[in-house]
Amino acid sequence: MPKSKQRGDWKKTRLIACLLLISSFSLFAAVPSDSASTRPVSSQWDLAKKGIAPATLLLSSTLIGHFDNEIRDFRNEVAPNYRYSYDDFLQIAPGIGAIGLRCAGVKGRSETWGEMLSATLLSSIMSVAFTEGLKNTTGRTRPYNEYEQNSFPSGHTITAFTSATILHNEYWEVNPWYSIGGYACAAFVGISRVLNNRHWASDVLAGAGLGIISGEMGYIINDQLFHSTPSTTYKEGNPHFFGANALFSPIGKDISVLLYGNELHFKHKYGYGYAIEGAYFPLKHIGIGGKMTALYNIFESDNPTIRLESNYQARNYSIAPGLYLAQPLSDRFLIGCKYLFGLGGSFSFNVDKVEETTDRILFDEYTYGWSMESGAFLHYLICDKLALRLASNYASSSARYEFFDFGGNQENTHNLTVELGINVALQ
Repeated sequence: MPKSKQRGDWKKTRLIACLLLISSFSLFAAVPSDSASTRPVSSQWDLAKKGIAPATLLLSSTLIGHFDNEIRDFRNEVAPNYRYSYDDFLQIAPGIGAIGLRCAGVKGRSETWGEMLSATLLSSIMSVAFTEGLKNTTGRTRPYNEYEQNSFPSGHTITAFTSATILHNEYWEVNPWYSIGGYACAAFVGISRVLNNRHWASDVLAGAGLGIISGEMGYIINDQLFHSTPSTTYKEGNPHFFGANALFSPIGKDISVLLYGNELHFKHKYGYGYAIEGAYFPLKHIGIGGKMTALYNIFESDNPTIRLESNYQARNYSIAPGLYLAQPLSDRFLIGCKYLFGLGGSFSFNVDKVEETTDRILFDEYTYGWSMESGAFLHYLICDKLALRLASNYASSSARYEFFDFGGNQENTHNLTVELGINVALQ
């Protein structure tokens, strides 16, 4: 692949890497400590220190990205035939080790099986959200194939370092060698992704940082659920939150494509997806936060002579930070609004000819651009630390639907969405 093309792909990714670098400190510093907790955190600085390692790795990713081609060329010179698949299994080895130690009766940080499995699940959700959200938002090409646009970050490395962080959190105080072994295994996975020519070096470093963030955040949220004193109400405390939402889009952008002088029209039917969202409120009513969204829009064709691939599905992704405003209505009810602005990406879908042949007449294309979202939300505090979330949002992006060699919809994409989710109330 031409060096200039890969450089261009990395320029798309540096903005995300820099945003994640900044947020890796604020992510941990923003989590409120609770001195009355059964597992107290002594200070906000102790939490902020957890952000040093991932911040260093993300900074290294942004710096080493300028030398990705040179590193790939060096790999091709010294180990051109290196092809091993052991990293597919080693990525989960530290996590299996943590579960194995628990099965063997070695008690770690978690007091019960339920607490440990809950922390593992929360860490895994974070890991999957980072992997799928960023891969499909940045659209960076692979070092071995310029048509595979899902290189950044390395999913294997995120999984490996999330797994190692779970082992570290559980058993560091029992024996530090458990942590050393887990992180050594994760590092080996990251190196193997470069040696196997599956990822650029910067993909792996970013994956390591995001994996540590996923593992640490999983345990921080889990401690709020299992080891905190009863929370204050919305009227008494600041409404920090983190959670997952299911999305439905009844209204979206249609697609019109001019093909050989004829206009093809695809009508938006509906969309569905998921989002990971959180915010920290340094003031009672004003907060800062962000959201990662994956939305799958379903289309139908107005032309009976063509058919669509991929279940008529076009994909939209975004990662965006922004401003949150909130106002408690009562002890349990909270209303608010937000404005987010960040990076978005879109994949269109392939179109086949159906008359005498099935030759593909339109090829899907990946595009990226800015993304904006505004909306309103309602939170209802179900119990001590869990809240039900209802929201309605309008999202727009310059990452339009586009087809290779045929142009595409020249207007911005947009969706109106409704959301239902569960939040952990980090008060």
